[in-house]
Amino acid sequence: MTKNDAQAKQTIRVFSADGEEIGSTYPKRAKGLVKQGRARYVNDSEIRLIVSEVTQITEETKMDNNINTNTPAAQTEPVNRLYFSAREWSFNKECSDNVGSRSFMQGPDGIINEAYMIGDWGWRWTEIVSKTLLLPKNTLHTFTFWLNGGENDNNDETCRFEVIYNNDHESRYTYNLNRNFIKPLKKVNGWELYEIPFRTGDNEYTQLKFAAQRAYMTVLTAKDASEYADLADTVDQYEQYRPQRHNIVFNDGWPTNKNYSTMHLQAMYGQQNSNAQTTPSQNSDVQQSIANAYQQSFGNSPVDDIAASIAGIHDSIDALNSFDFVELREQLKSALASNPYLSAEDAEEIIQSSMENAQESISDAMETLTDTLMELNDSLREMQE
Repeated sequence: MTKNDAQAKQTIRVFSADGEEIGSTYPKRAKGLVKQGRARYVNDSEIRLIVSEVTQITEETKMDNNINTNTPAAQTEPVNRLYFSAREWSFNKECSDNVGSRSFMQGPDGIINEAYMIGDWGWRWTEIVSKTLLLPKNTLHTFTFWLNGGENDNNDETCRFEVIYNNDHESRYTYNLNRNFIKPLKKVNGWELYEIPFRTGDNEYTQLKFAAQRAYMTVLTAKDASEYADLADTVDQYEQYRPQRHNIVFNDGWPTNKNYSTMHLQAMYGQQNSNAQTTPSQNSDVQQSIANAYQQSFGNSPVDDIAASIAGIHDSIDALNSFDFVELREQLKSALASNPYLSAEDAEEIIQSSMENAQESISDAMETLTDTLMELNDSLREMQE
């Protein structure tokens, strides 16, 4: 590209991408168009526009009657479409705390594809990166992928997609994929389909990145969005009550020992329609039948309390039964194996800390169970009165 030093000239001639002259503009304006990646210099007194900008810039650069207003309609801008392919990505070696794995799993369309599950509920910052791509300059690109998870119920997670040009991390483009900052194209069985647009401008060397922290995040291979046109969205009728979105690490998509589990919300609000994201369990059907019978006889208030208590008891027992002692053992083995030169005191401290955390989790579940039983007793007493 030739540098523009034509500020002293009165005007710069403007050509379409096809080489047809469409008018002229001031040197300062021409320089701005080139800097924005919307045009390029042909020589010191001429610029040529990017295809998609013809109609828009024809209006912007109109000077008196010195623009040919009979230009053909703008052509559709060419788009370079990119798609996530897990095998072409890897963990960022610059991150010391990467956690996750690459594996095949069944996607929302029922097809088995390869995916990356990265991050955890802790503070381990994890990144996966693409190979460095050589992309055409001044071109619109889109990057398409399926995403699941990436949120927790504390609202302090990181779930990001980034575009980095020429290894310049300070000037990277960041897209937050959590909390509806960017709306997905589709939501199907807990998966969200994204198509992220970005423009290369005067850059060629490009690297793409996903980053996760404080929540499990799964990125899955996707086809072009048009391929899913006949794939109907799946509606989560309880979405407004949930502090985090669906995550495949849970059987139901959400933890069963939380008040925003599907079982608990069904007991509280009922099966509102037949388009539920998850199929109710037999326990949920029994709870709903009990709640409906009480509602017909006694009204809503005590019934809601009893139904909520039943769900809470089930959740608490489930939390106790699902405590994973095997995982605790593996965590201990991993912590001890990571440093073979630990002193006896340090090893004892690690074991003590792990056992205290386990004891705290079990105590919390027991406390919740006790509180819920007391609430159920109060609700039954209120109904009796």
